Amino acid sequence: MKGHMPEELFSVPEDLLPLLTEQLREQMNNLFAVAGLIGPVVREQQGGRYDQYLAIMNQNLYRMLRTVNNLEFLQLPREFPVREECLDLAGLCRELADQTAALARQMEVRFTYESELKTLLTCADAALLRRMALHLISNALRAAGRQGQAGFRLTQARERAILTVWDSGPGMPFDGETESSPRPVEGLGIGLTVAQRIAELHGGALVLEQREERGLRAVVSLPIRPPEDSQTLRSPKMGYDAEGGFPPVLVELSSVLPYQAFLPEDVE
Repeated sequence: MKGHMPEELFSVPEDLLPLLTEQLREQMNNLFAVAGLIGPVVREQQGGRYDQYLAIMNQNLYRMLRTVNNLEFLQLPREFPVREECLDLAGLCRELADQTAALARQMEVRFTYESELKTLLTCADAALLRRMALHLISNALRAAGRQGQAGFRLTQARERAILTVWDSGPGMPFDGETESSPRPVEGLGIGLTVAQRIAELHGGALVLEQREERGLRAVVSLPIRPPEDSQTLRSPKMGYDAEGGFPPVLVELSSVLPYQAFLPEDVE
């Protein structure tokens, strides 16, 4: 009688996801390194003849980076200390909206920003808030579609900052009669989960609402934490992520932007 295979060969290790994520990160870094080497050579030898293919390669690398970043974030404890700094939330939102509007035009989406606030000082993790907003904006741009509209709004209600992202798309179906369990129309819904957790890490909340006219509205309510006298105001830089060296706007919107946004001259 033949022996049985050990049961442990069929079991899935509890740390499988972290291991897979680590391997994905390693392979992705290798691909980025290779792309950084062959891109300039191709352009030097072929001029702009293959720029379209380099752009498609760049776009898919950025999409891979976004996926790995999300997987790593979702493996963190539900509560972990955020890197708070004194920042101007109004300035961050305004600069973020300016960059998004330029990219949205490539999608033929009209993107607008509204706020009467010139400054709004608070203590928070600028990189995480930027990431949260871009996840919501990415969903809005996808839902709006070509010739559609999407927008970003910042208001203040007493001691809370209210960030609203809306679109003119078909809206999102919900499970049951409550609006607490949205079912994403496309994708896995990871972006919404990441955005929700970032809001919670800052003592806030994310709510999705159907707009009366058409589309969906994502509303984030965050407590305003005024800086103490000893804290120094910092203006969060929007150009490149200090940790990864890649433009956060292109990374987080990579799943919805056309490949033309990733032409070599735009990402170098």
